[in-house]
Amino acid sequence: MPSPPMKIDFVINSILMQLDAGTLRPGQRLPSIRDEAQRLGIGKNTVVEAYLRLVGQGVLQAKPGSGYYVVRTPQAAAQKLSAPPAMATDRLSLLTEQLDRRLPIRPGDGRPPTEWLETSELRRYLSYQRFQEADSYNSSWGYGPLRERLCGAFAERGIACRESQLLMTHGANHAMDLVIRRYIRSGENVLVDDPGYYPLLAKLALAGANAIGVTRRHDGPDVADLEDKARKSGAKFFFTQSLAHNPTGGSITIGTAYAVLRAATDLDIRIVEDDPFADILPYTAPRLAALDQLERVIYIGTFSKTLAGSFRTGYLAAAPRLASELNDLKIATAVSTSAHDERLIFQLVEHGHYLKHLRRLRARASAATTASVDALEALGLTIRRPIGGGFYLWVELPEHMNSEHLVHDAAKAGIFIALSANFSIRENPSPAMRVNVAYGADPTFIAWLREKLEDR
Repeated sequence: MPSPPMKIDFVINSILMQLDAGTLRPGQRLPSIRDEAQRLGIGKNTVVEAYLRLVGQGVLQAKPGSGYYVVRTPQAAAQKLSAPPAMATDRLSLLTEQLDRRLPIRPGDGRPPTEWLETSELRRYLSYQRFQEADSYNSSWGYGPLRERLCGAFAERGIACRESQLLMTHGANHAMDLVIRRYIRSGENVLVDDPGYYPLLAKLALAGANAIGVTRRHDGPDVADLEDKARKSGAKFFFTQSLAHNPTGGSITIGTAYAVLRAATDLDIRIVEDDPFADILPYTAPRLAALDQLERVIYIGTFSKTLAGSFRTGYLAAAPRLASELNDLKIATAVSTSAHDERLIFQLVEHGHYLKHLRRLRARASAATTASVDALEALGLTIRRPIGGGFYLWVELPEHMNSEHLVHDAAKAGIFIALSANFSIRENPSPAMRVNVAYGADPTFIAWLREKLEDR
């Protein structure tokens, strides 16, 4: 959720969008302050301030003892909102909406809600610590104590890693960008999950590489498809997310992991494994990096999914020669990563705050997953639960919902959705959407989805 002043605008824009869509009409009573605060996951004072501003603009009327009522639909707002932006109709606009957060109901979001990541205890600690220590530039490899602690965490995941194999990055996306810039040439064929992580597809396109989709199943990549496309294309890199897969929510099984590594060895493929949810997943979950011990696997992780996304702190581990080459590129292009943020994260880990936070985060994700699956199954949809945890559900849709017009229709109702076309290399992927478990049971989203499912 945005900062407090932006949260007020967030509530105001949500109401204006509902007015424009006709879901709120003159004379209609708004939800109570408490109900709206709970729905949006914000403080009641924020809702009060937003309602009062709309009263001042003549949009709402306050009736003591009764609530707030719509007086009129502002013409300027209606004109502005009548043509919703083309959000989530392509990969760049999907990422833009996740950053700008213009729509209030967010089943298509790739991130957990801010209130999941910054509990009051954690926020107080961060506010106190942020400027307690100052330094100039960080080490070129990153903050030493945090890298040492990460090597210990890797050992718990079954990955043997020395500090000389581990460099800090500005998040997982920066780590992927380093790999692409160092090893992928324009015109080169590269294998990726399909459906898969859409910012990666944008990075490969920018590099001039040819992304070739390997069918992603709930239990991992389709090994036969991987082998077939690797032989035909000659591709030497395969980018994959083994666990809590974005967007499908599936996780690789041990048998599939062994088969993928066997194929990679036979075909001389280097694997780039992204593990953004590692800290809330079981240590014993099958990771390609653990089976391979960083011989042909480049292992990427981040704190941006489990702490505030603004940290932009991640890491990359690889064989010593590759780690050195990639760190040299990091120095040439970004100089160093943030000593402030890395020191903060280390202090959170060292003092036990991070572990407590992770326990709360797992519990929230588990409860939200159950609620979202139940709500979506009640619509007659078949939902596969995440294996071992994670934040995503992959919801297959009927054929008549395979249209970008669906995105605009959702946006008019204040709903942000992410359709399968954004995650796939295929020209006409099967209709589906990624649903963030934090928002999958939202009553407005469920009501809108029910209407679209019935609209044949």
